[in-house]
Amino acid sequence: MTTIILPRFLPKLGLREDPTDPTAIYSFHDNIEEHESTTLSDQEYIERSLEENQFWLRIMMEHSFFLRSGLPPDATRLIKQAEQFEIVFEKQLDLAYKTPADPQEISKLNEETLVLTHKIALFKQNVMEETLGKLRGFNFPLLIDHVRREAIYFLKTLKQIQSRREHPVTDDVIDENIFFLQIMADHSKFIAHLLDPQEESLIKLSRDFGKQFDLLVYQARNLDFGSPSTEVMRDQLTMYKGAALELRSFKEQATKLIEACQVRSIIDPKLASHVTREAAKFLSIIDRLESRL
Repeated sequence: MTTIILPRFLPKLGLREDPTDPTAIYSFHDNIEEHESTTLSDQEYIERSLEENQFWLRIMMEHSFFLRSGLPPDATRLIKQAEQFEIVFEKQLDLAYKTPADPQEISKLNEETLVLTHKIALFKQNVMEETLGKLRGFNFPLLIDHVRREAIYFLKTLKQIQSRREHPVTDDVIDENIFFLQIMADHSKFIAHLLDPQEESLIKLSRDFGKQFDLLVYQARNLDFGSPSTEVMRDQLTMYKGAALELRSFKEQATKLIEACQVRSIIDPKLASHVTREAAKFLSIIDRLESRL
């Protein structure tokens, strides 16, 4: 693999170099035959690349802020690295909005983004290992693993787009929903734990959402054990969409309450907005999958 250097954005982060590709631990259907996949047109390649870059680069930037905010004051090395990631991802996000709709320019953008995202995936892995060891702070281990999985997902998605190949729709229906349903379950659990203990009704509602999405994850995984028909996949997507719409509405209302200081919690308004946008992203993916069936 060609080594790409980003002198404009990439400072020395001091991360260990790990030859293992972090995407290898995430179970997408990668080993597909060429005849089973479809090729993206130039227009599809450009549109998908810009969409994913513009969404996920902001998410990665915000992850850096959240992790930094939850680190203990004496974790100076990790705090500094998180600050640097905030800067480089903000600059890469700005570049994603300025890159012209030309396949060669888009390819360059994607390659640079892959390098940065690989770096932050390793950083998140490092933070998780230290948190499970001696590091103490206010980041839940599940939250660190959650943001690590999102970085890996972004790597997988962008690599697939960069190859200009699209997986068979059955594979994508299974993989995309398993991933995002788990993300929605995690969000619900985070919200429940970050609300003030006095907010009993909101805590119960958040926990109920967590249980609902845990069940949907289980159902989505069961699809992977057979060859679901188009009708079954449509029914599943309809179910997932209904649940995601309800959760997004709850997140939108919670965000407004948090911004207006009308709910007791330690939830940063940036985090509330962050999880709401991810619910909207999930809904957009369901719409795309439905259009392919």
